[in-house]
Amino acid sequence: MGGTKVSGLIDRDLWSVALIRCLSAVLLVLAFSSATAWAETREQRFQRIDQNGDGVISYEEHAAADEAEFAKIDANGDGMLPVQEYADWLTKENPAAKPVSLSIARCFYKVVDANGDAKVSREEWRSYNDRIFKWLAGDDGRMTLDESKRTPPPEIIPRPVCH
Repeated sequence: MGGTKVSGLIDRDLWSVALIRCLSAVLLVLAFSSATAWAETREQRFQRIDQNGDGVISYEEHAAADEAEFAKIDANGDGMLPVQEYADWLTKENPAAKPVSLSIARCFYKVVDANGDAKVSREEWRSYNDRIFKWLAGDDGRMTLDESKRTPPPEIIPRPVCH
């Protein structure tokens, strides 16, 4: 790559790539977390989704929360989330995200928009979130709080390079 040495360890080009990947990961975490989760602790979010209070989130509880979140984001109720609609929701739920909301949305859509049409359908949303839930919940199909704290690997949540 031949860039300038930074701290004598990594050249500037490699440092830039590492920084971009790190920032991309941060953006993905913001995008994957609901805006409600920004105001909630992980434990509070878990308790909210665990409707029957048994200490685990069943697939049914996950699916109900997933559907409610999609409906909340889908401002016009057409069952599709264009990238701008998602960005607008990010800004509405967290005004501090306004300067980067469209970038966050575009980066998130690289992962969740399966057909690449810049809109996320209810089916694409469900498929993406189901894939994560099933990995976290494991063989028994019920997610504990500890399981919810794990980070899915790239084959479950790809880490796109976002600009």
